[in-house]
Amino acid sequence: MLRAATFSTICLVASLGSSFSIADQTVFDDHIVVGNQCIGVDCSININFGFDGLVLKQNNTRILFQDTSNSASFPTNDWRLVANDSTNGGRNFFAIEDVNTSRIPFMVMAGAPENALNISNKGFLGLGTDDAQKPLHINSNNLPSIRLQQNSSGGFPASFWDISANELGLSFIQDNQSKLAILPNGDLNIAGDITTSVAEADFPDYVFAHNYSLMPLQQLGEFVQKNHHLPEIPPAAEVAKDGLNMSQLQLKLLQKVEELTLYTVKQQQELEQLKAELASVRKQNQQP
Repeated sequence: MLRAATFSTICLVASLGSSFSIADQTVFDDHIVVGNQCIGVDCSININFGFDGLVLKQNNTRILFQDTSNSASFPTNDWRLVANDSTNGGRNFFAIEDVNTSRIPFMVMAGAPENALNISNKGFLGLGTDDAQKPLHINSNNLPSIRLQQNSSGGFPASFWDISANELGLSFIQDNQSKLAILPNGDLNIAGDITTSVAEADFPDYVFAHNYSLMPLQQLGEFVQKNHHLPEIPPAAEVAKDGLNMSQLQLKLLQKVEELTLYTVKQQQELEQLKAELASVRKQNQQP
């Protein structure tokens, strides 16, 4: 009769369901479940687990990792796995929450495309690809882009830069205004000036120093006649082979302009001297 009564009690408890309060159970040993397990108020008998060994089933599914360390030298931060907002009209997502700060540093929205974020076995990050070929590989069917955005929360003006690439080239755009573009043929388009830093000693104003050695014009003419380029300026064959350093070329061109200025000033002085001598000769010839 005891067994029958016990069985009847169990049946009564099962029939009452959630209206009957059941005390928490504590297991002071390893708990091994040979089979699948469902946790949550909406679990039911004969659930179809499929390949899911563990199912969390209720309208708010969360998993809390609560660190109970009580020593100051041990980390104690708590973390939570979160599935979806718990409010009406909320978002559908999967996220990792920093419980101590109530912040969500990582979130995946429902409906994200295939391989929206993929980390390869090399540690390469793929966005839109499962075969990242570089540490960061962005794959898109039209205009793959990166946005660098500064918001105004730090007291600075809001602004953003977009870096985009397609068959038309590579573009740098600030606040929807094109600033720089590299075209497929290698041309470079820049909306603005190019500024570079140059050491004071390297700037060609040294040409105007009193001790600067200016090549005589006759020697310069012989050099050009023989080499077909100016001194210190690379010849065409060298440029075709090794390319051209534009910063160095600008400095050298300025040096040549300043040297040309010195040549012109010197020739003008000689011309003025000749004019003075000619005037003196004419004056002497006009005397009776």
